[in-house]
Amino acid sequence: MRTFHVVVFVFIFLFAVQSASRGATTEDRQPLPTPVMRTVDPETVKAGAVATVSGEYLDKSRVAEVYLTDGKVDVKVEIVEQASGALKFRVPENMAPGRYNLMVLLVDEVPKLIEEPARLRVE
Repeated sequence: MRTFHVVVFVFIFLFAVQSASRGATTEDRQPLPTPVMRTVDPETVKAGAVATVSGEYLDKSRVAEVYLTDGKVDVKVEIVEQASGALKFRVPENMAPGRYNLMVLLVDEVPKLIEEPARLRVE
C-alpha cells in the first residue's frame, strides 16, 4: 500500500510540474512591438495618388490594414508595398479633400486600431 501512495504522489508531482511549466510560457510571452508612423512623403497628395509613410514595425507581421481618419470618418486605403521601415499606400479616388491622420489595424490576438502621429493632406 505504501508503494502505491509513493507512486501516486510522484505522478501528481510530475503532473503539477508539467502544468506549471506550460503556464509559465504563455505568461512570459514578450509583448509585440507597436508600429510607429513618423513621416509621410509627400505630405500633400491628390486622391488616387500613392504616398509613402516611414516608421518602425510597419511590415505585415504587425500591420494588417491602414486607414485615413479625420476623427469622424475612417477610410481604408490600399497597401501597395509593405516593409518594416516603410509602407506605401494609395489614397482612394473618392477621398474628400482635407487633413487626415493615419490609423493602423494591428495584427494581434485581439486586433486593435491605433491612430498614428503621421498626417497627410488630400487636395
